[in-house]
Amino acid sequence: MRKRASFARLRQGDRIDHFDTVRLRKDGTALDISLSISPVRDSAGKVIGASKIARDVTGRKRVERELHESEQRFRTLADALDTQVQFRTQELRRRNAEILQQSNQLRDLSGRLMRSQDEERRRIARELHDSAGQNLAALGMNLTQIESDAKRDPARLSKSIKDAQDLIQVLTQEIRTTSYLLHPPTLDESGLSSALRWYTDGLAERSGLNIDLNIPDDLERLDPELELTIFRLVQECLTNIHRHSGSKTAAIRIACEPDKIYVEVQDHGKGMSQERFAEVQSQGVGVGIRGMRERVRQSHGELTIDSNALGTKVTAIFPAKTPAATEPGTISRHGVA
Repeated sequence: MRKRASFARLRQGDRIDHFDTVRLRKDGTALDISLSISPVRDSAGKVIGASKIARDVTGRKRVERELHESEQRFRTLADALDTQVQFRTQELRRRNAEILQQSNQLRDLSGRLMRSQDEERRRIARELHDSAGQNLAALGMNLTQIESDAKRDPARLSKSIKDAQDLIQVLTQEIRTTSYLLHPPTLDESGLSSALRWYTDGLAERSGLNIDLNIPDDLERLDPELELTIFRLVQECLTNIHRHSGSKTAAIRIACEPDKIYVEVQDHGKGMSQERFAEVQSQGVGVGIRGMRERVRQSHGELTIDSNALGTKVTAIFPAKTPAATEPGTISRHGVA
C-alpha cells in the first residue's frame, strides 16, 4: 500500500524523501535502505521517469532497534521495581502491624503478670495466716499450758511438750513446702531430676493425680537457668492438668540427644475447646501459657501445644551443645489443658 501510494505521488510530480525499504545483498543479507525519489520530466513537464538516491541506513536502524529494546527493558524493570516497592511497602505495613500488636500484647502480659504476682502473694499470705499462723497460735497456747502444768501438774508436762513438738513439726513442714514451691532448694543442690521427683511426688499425694515421670538415669546437670525453665514448665503444665483438664493421669518425659533436650508433658483429659485452642495458636492466652512461651523464648526455643478430644500435649525442645550447656528451649504443642 505504501509503495503504491509513493508511485501515485511520483506520477503527480511529487518528490519522495526518506522512503525506507529493505534490499538483499548478493550474499542474501538484508540491507536497510533510505530512498529519495525525484520525478524526471520532459520539456513539456510530463513525468517520464524517476531518479533515486539510496542511502545505507543499516547502522541507524540497528541503533534505533537497540534503543527501542532498551526502552522496553527499562519499562519492564520500572514495572518490576514498582511491583517490588508495593510489595515491600505492604510487607513493612504488615510487620509494623505485627510489632504494634506484639507491643500491645507485651503491655497486656506485663499487666497480667503483675496481677498474677499480687494474687500469688495474697495466696501465700493466706496460707501462712490460715495454716502457719493458726499453728503458731496453737503452739503459743501449748507453751502457756506447759508453763501452767510445770507449776501445777508436773505429770502432764510430758504430754504438753509432745503436743508442742508435733505442732512444731507440722509448722516446719508447711513452711518448708511453701518455700519449696516458691523455689525448690533441691533444684540448686541436686539438680533437675531430684527436684522434679520431689515435686511430682508431693503433687500426686496432695491431688491424687497419677503422674508418670520418665527421666534418664544418667541425666547430667544442666545450666541452672535451663533447669529452672524446665522445672517451671513442668510445674505450670501439671497445675493446668490438675485444675482444668479433668485428667486423672499425667505423663512427663525428658530425653536427651547430643544437641537437644526434649521435654514432653501429656494428659488424657477433655482437651481445649476450639476457641481456646485458637487463642493458644494466636498466643493471645492467659498468663500461664504466655509465661511458658516467654521462658522458652528466653532460652532461644519455641513452644507448641496440641490439643484434641483425647487430651493435650506440650513438648519442649531445648538446643544443647553439651549436656551442661544452657541452650534455650523449644516447646512442641501437645500438652496440658
